[in-house]
Amino acid sequence: MWTILKMLLLCAGCLWVSGQNHTDTLTAWKAKFTKLGGTPKLSPKGTWIAISKFSRNGSDTTYIAEVRQGTITHKLAGSATFLNDQLIIGKSMGKVEVLNLDNGNKIVHDNISNFYALTAINRYALLTDAKTIAIYNPKGKIDQLDNVQGFGISKQNKLYVVRKNVDNYELWDLAAENIRCIYRTVNRIRKAELSISADKLFITEEMKDIKNDLLTIIDCTGNNLKIEIPKLSEITFTEIQKGKSFLLNARVKNTETPSKEVEIWYGNDAFLGQDKLYFKASFQKFWLYDPLKNSVKEFKLPKGHEVKVLNSKRYFLSYIPRKDFNYLTSNLSPEDLNDVHIYDIVTDSLLPIGNFKAVRRLNRRKVYKTIFEQVISSPDGTKFLASTDGLKWTLFTISGKAKSVIDKNGLELPVFTENGGEIFFESSDDLWIYNVKTGKLRPMNIARGQITRIKNHIYKNDNRILSASMQEPFLIEGYDLYNNTTSYYRIEKGKAKTVISSTDNRINQIVFDQKLKNFYTIEENFNTPPYLHHYNSDTTAEKILDNNAVDKNAKKIKQEIITFEAVGQKLNGILYYPTDFDPKRKYPMIVHIYQRQRQESNEYLSPNNDFPVGFQIRTLIEKGYFVFLPDILYNESGTGISALECVNRGLDRVLQNPNINSSKLGLGGHSHGGYETNFIATHSNRFATYVSGAGNSDIIRSYYSYNYNFISPFYWQFESEQYEMGKSVAEDQSLYLKNSPILHVEKVNAPILLWAGKKDENIQWDQVMEFFIGLKRYKKNVIALFYPNQSHAFFNGTPAEKDLSLRIIQWWDYHLKDERNIEWINKMEKDAD
Repeated sequence: MWTILKMLLLCAGCLWVSGQNHTDTLTAWKAKFTKLGGTPKLSPKGTWIAISKFSRNGSDTTYIAEVRQGTITHKLAGSATFLNDQLIIGKSMGKVEVLNLDNGNKIVHDNISNFYALTAINRYALLTDAKTIAIYNPKGKIDQLDNVQGFGISKQNKLYVVRKNVDNYELWDLAAENIRCIYRTVNRIRKAELSISADKLFITEEMKDIKNDLLTIIDCTGNNLKIEIPKLSEITFTEIQKGKSFLLNARVKNTETPSKEVEIWYGNDAFLGQDKLYFKASFQKFWLYDPLKNSVKEFKLPKGHEVKVLNSKRYFLSYIPRKDFNYLTSNLSPEDLNDVHIYDIVTDSLLPIGNFKAVRRLNRRKVYKTIFEQVISSPDGTKFLASTDGLKWTLFTISGKAKSVIDKNGLELPVFTENGGEIFFESSDDLWIYNVKTGKLRPMNIARGQITRIKNHIYKNDNRILSASMQEPFLIEGYDLYNNTTSYYRIEKGKAKTVISSTDNRINQIVFDQKLKNFYTIEENFNTPPYLHHYNSDTTAEKILDNNAVDKNAKKIKQEIITFEAVGQKLNGILYYPTDFDPKRKYPMIVHIYQRQRQESNEYLSPNNDFPVGFQIRTLIEKGYFVFLPDILYNESGTGISALECVNRGLDRVLQNPNINSSKLGLGGHSHGGYETNFIATHSNRFATYVSGAGNSDIIRSYYSYNYNFISPFYWQFESEQYEMGKSVAEDQSLYLKNSPILHVEKVNAPILLWAGKKDENIQWDQVMEFFIGLKRYKKNVIALFYPNQSHAFFNGTPAEKDLSLRIIQWWDYHLKDERNIEWINKMEKDAD
């Protein structure tokens, strides 16, 4: 692939843009751009802040700033962690650097596989490639341990390691004042885990020549409890009410070897082809572990029942996984829970309480996505929330014997206050609060018409429990969907204060101190590289670190937000102007489509952006193109027909700009945008050329296909997800036929470039081949690029991505700028002649 890329660069000459010399290549130009990213980290006392800067080749550097001065004073290779307000530790590959922030001294350690910061005791530990772990304090090394097995077990300033001795295995506490062995066994320690509160260790031991294995639980008081478990059991544990009790689960994976001669698929199977996604157990058992009594009690449940914790020591949710599931929703979304029961472990009884359905919430694409949190428990374990219809939440008492419906649609993720007396609900229209005692619901009136998110709630979610709670003060994010602006509000004692005023900057990350007095954000905009900003609730905001030096042309970028109406809704389009725009000239324009794109208007236009895939906005405007991103939403006419209407109405509006050459328009998209491009190409005469990547062409075939990316039949994507058809093929066959590009392939009347990775398991690459074959049959002007080792989207900087990016740019130049000296395109033209 590198050879091909070099040949292309030689054949095409240099692809240069504003500010480049003639020897610069596209790849070299893109390599100059870096970007701030990750989550900023504050030192324990808030004196220092650290932020990462990433380059195109994947390397990163951490910059450290003194908060009060707002100036960068130090940097480290790789990612970094504060030990205290004096020392920071950075790791890159196998090297660890320990930097003294007071005097700038740096100690470098090589051949390190991992490091552990124990901030509470002012120590850190380094695990070497040779499986030796050394413990340090700020003055130097204080102890060392060899023959370490695996990695450290670390959480909340606790650190344990397993050590192999001559004839036994040992568990060592490295966070003790003097490191010590706390447990020794002749059995091999297969797995060791810490509880969330870090006061319990769960150790799985393999016993020799015995049919069972052993689960050993060690608590902070020195008590041990041993439970025999089936051989090769996988153990999970769920903490209840901050460690007052635990749900234990032992499962043995079904090791039945499938036939090499035949696969048998059953029509009533709710786990089609999902051996890798779901743990199929040949044996499963549940216990309740009581640390105070140092005892366990086994659950007595019907075979096949699963258990979810409700943050109660007595009551649990029980159900049969995926009962009546027929893939009407994605595998990656939470399943509806059918035939749910409350299990009372005291009486060993089951109380049926009905079916639960997942609630959806609006995202920034104006698409409703399923909330993963189906059942949410109160912090004290006396109540829980679930939805019986997917529209409204119902508040249940923990026994399931009493319930009350919260009578409002559109309430999204709920969060209990710490005392359980109130429940806050995110929504797409303000923040709402429900008083548990009075049953009254009211809006907070702080973010009307905005999508709200609670930013400082605490989730404890390990697949079996979800308990959400928060303490005052609260931090609320408000997002204005139409204007693409973001605000932050601080709520305390029922009063709201704006702490970050409405901004059209994209806020990628926000960190804050415990009292919500200081806020640190990573912000960017289309013409502003990401920068680190500090807000103080009592003073004005200040910029701590920017990245403008690497992109001096960014401020030249011009953007216009236009409005138009289509599919019965008011939509937006983003229009980017050529970098060196001359109002006396006309320019070609390239249109990118997907779904709603208004939320992309404040993304920094780096040429290394992952979205849009295969569509280099920054490169295109630097080369003298207008670029237009219209919103696309859908109505009852179907996905393709709606997309066509949205693009046509958007074009009608944007072509009022006299500098756009209406005879030199290109249209492109990837994945769902590739499907839309295929459809529009079969129904439009407004474009001079098209580029379509990894898009469906035959939606009925795709509807009835098995998707190996989602590991499920694919019809849910059409009925209830991205395509928004709302009906099955059987219910409205005509709708699907009218919106299937392959049935109109003979109507394509402009050159089209198709591309796909042949390892794509999301949209099967032969969907692209099918469209290509159809175009070939009717003697259309088409070239297809198939990459044998690529999947749905190509990773930035890989040889395949570089090759594809260059070829797409050349395709646009050939057809919209009449740059004809491009051999691989000319070959088709010559062969056609």
